[in-house]
Amino acid sequence: MAWVEEEEEGPGAAPAQETEEVVPFHPPQGDEAVERTHEQESSRGRFHRTAQLVCGFIRSIRQEETRTMGTGLTAHSELLKHETSAALLDLLLEKGVARPEQVPAMVRYIHRWLLANDSAQHRLDKALLKLTKAQPADAVVTLLRVAPSCDRAATSMWKTIMCSSRTAEPVQLILLDVLGSWPEYSTCTSDGDKTAVFALAATVVMWKILQESSVPRVVRPYFPRLFVHLLFQVFSSTEEMPEEVQTFWKDCLEEHGLVISPNRFAVQTLKSLLCQKQYKDVVLSVEGKRGWDTLLCADTRHYAMGLLARHLGRCPHPVLLLLLRPGPSPVRLRAPAGRLPHHWPVPFRSSCAWILVNVATVL
Repeated sequence: MAWVEEEEEGPGAAPAQETEEVVPFHPPQGDEAVERTHEQESSRGRFHRTAQLVCGFIRSIRQEETRTMGTGLTAHSELLKHETSAALLDLLLEKGVARPEQVPAMVRYIHRWLLANDSAQHRLDKALLKLTKAQPADAVVTLLRVAPSCDRAATSMWKTIMCSSRTAEPVQLILLDVLGSWPEYSTCTSDGDKTAVFALAATVVMWKILQESSVPRVVRPYFPRLFVHLLFQVFSSTEEMPEEVQTFWKDCLEEHGLVISPNRFAVQTLKSLLCQKQYKDVVLSVEGKRGWDTLLCADTRHYAMGLLARHLGRCPHPVLLLLLRPGPSPVRLRAPAGRLPHHWPVPFRSSCAWILVNVATVL
């Protein structure tokens, strides 16, 4: 027994359990109790406000999916002022876009959020790029619908998606399609919205982009197509100006403080494009011979096109010959009918062929 007792008390034996001291509970007294109650109420209040914010955000997105065009900003103006709502959108898109039909609603939400937050124009760039990469057509068309006159928030969004290598090319191609569809571009987004967008809305976007000190790189390879599409818009807006386009244009003039007709605005955008391509001398030479004014008259536009072609043909690298070279989705004009969009009128196609003839004559 002595050996057994000694073995149990040896170094290998399990230590005896110590008795835990029981600390009696004393409820908080006086000021301490009041302080803890205030902390709990404050915590509950923060949780309640956050829960309301989350619910409001989700409700806002759901309502956006079925909203009618023209709904104002005030419905969720308080929600839009919260940084948390921007974080929630980032969270929703963290693993990608779950449902394509949600993209238009989210693009509209980003636009409204930027309108409500002047100093945070790049806060939702990441979310916008994810949406545009997933559904470029939905993002571009929705932005043209929600902000056709290209307001401050929309301008910031356009610069973001046109300066990113992930989204620039598909966005530029869609804008070209809109530019070449006079007076409006008909399409259907993933949410079932079939509202058409005005071709002039895409022109306003390009005009804003060309005013930037650093024009997006994607404009360069698509310069020939932009040139021809803008020429087409000059012709079309001179011959036809539907009432709904005139109403839209009044809003644009008010938004940007302009006093100019749509066809002259298209000419102005065309001149900006040439200047960005270092063809300012061509712009001034054609201006000196009143070529831009004659371009706006159906009876004299053929002369203006020839004048423009001859001046461009004298450039070191004649720009219009780029239309015949391989490139990203080129417009080819090897014949008068060419490969221009079929809905473009034959007189305009002939004028484009006339440009090439004049360039070839100069060379």
